[in-house]
Amino acid sequence: MSSGPRSRISTRFRRGPTRYVPLRRLALGGMAEVWRGEAIFDGGDRHPIAIKRVLPHLAQDPMYRSMFQDEARLGMLLRHDNIVRVYDARDVGGTFIMILELVDGTSLKNILDRAQARGAGMPVPTALFIARELLQALHYAHEAVDGSGNPLGIIHRDVSPHNLLLGKDGGVKLADFGLADASVHETSMDGGMLGGKLGYLAPEIIAQKPATPSIDLFAAGIVLWEMLAGRRLFQGADDVATVRAVAKCDVPAPSKLHRRIPKAVDALVLKALAREPAARHASCEELANEIDALLTQLDPHVSTKDVGLIVNLHLAAEPPQPQPSHEVLIDLFAQELEAFVQGNTPDLGAAPLDPTLFEIRRF
Repeated sequence: MSSGPRSRISTRFRRGPTRYVPLRRLALGGMAEVWRGEAIFDGGDRHPIAIKRVLPHLAQDPMYRSMFQDEARLGMLLRHDNIVRVYDARDVGGTFIMILELVDGTSLKNILDRAQARGAGMPVPTALFIARELLQALHYAHEAVDGSGNPLGIIHRDVSPHNLLLGKDGGVKLADFGLADASVHETSMDGGMLGGKLGYLAPEIIAQKPATPSIDLFAAGIVLWEMLAGRRLFQGADDVATVRAVAKCDVPAPSKLHRRIPKAVDALVLKALAREPAARHASCEELANEIDALLTQLDPHVSTKDVGLIVNLHLAAEPPQPQPSHEVLIDLFAQELEAFVQGNTPDLGAAPLDPTLFEIRRF
């Protein structure tokens, strides 16, 4: 390891935060909830964070316990601008808490839900830019190696608008490696478990063929198609109809829905969504490079500013979400966070947190 400034950081700065403070709940799902919070360090420095908490009744299930540990372990290995950073994770009082990079914005799903209600597609250059950022994250994950240079064998398996976070600053971040395949995982997916959201699965997964990185590329292609088209691609009236649509893999050219979409974009998207993996792009990097070439022709100036504009317009029109009472925040969650900091026992192999890890990325 190099002996740069970070390796010489003082003992004071090697200690973890003195407090984590929950501010408001951002999302509640079937397995976990995500909170906006602050990490408070010695000296009073405050840094925004996200706090993921597995719902207590699921934390007792050995499979969920193992999956959470796998997600945390893998997340702490990944270091890429387009992947949500995992800073730390602990078992606290029988439940699990993960400290994450805060993406101050919204999910692509929230933006697409509103656009799809109007049948409106995203501006072509912005959609391509977001897809390019997603593909860069996936390529990094697919090629990631451990400290000894051994491939980690990562396949995300759950690429969808739900797991793509867009910041007010225009940052594009892939989240949630909870269903990923990786060589460092200790949990094996059951043979009958498809993993991922049905409308974003690749046909070979429906056919129960082995997963390869191409399934992530295919899912990224669906995300791009839906950004351009302003509608869902494979979503049916029920799960059976959705699975049948994925297996059939009948993909109309986006320009058939919106004539403003160039034919070159059609060709790129249809190749990414080819039914047979061999007919798709060879890698996420290859598809990202093709998008770069297209953007040079269509709009070489598209950037995070365009993404940030969409996010901020969306948030300005979003009605306020109901929040738990202040008493719930303090009594049910803040005490767990206090135990998290005071215990500071890294049962997942996490090192004490370095405040420099919380530096906010500027654009």
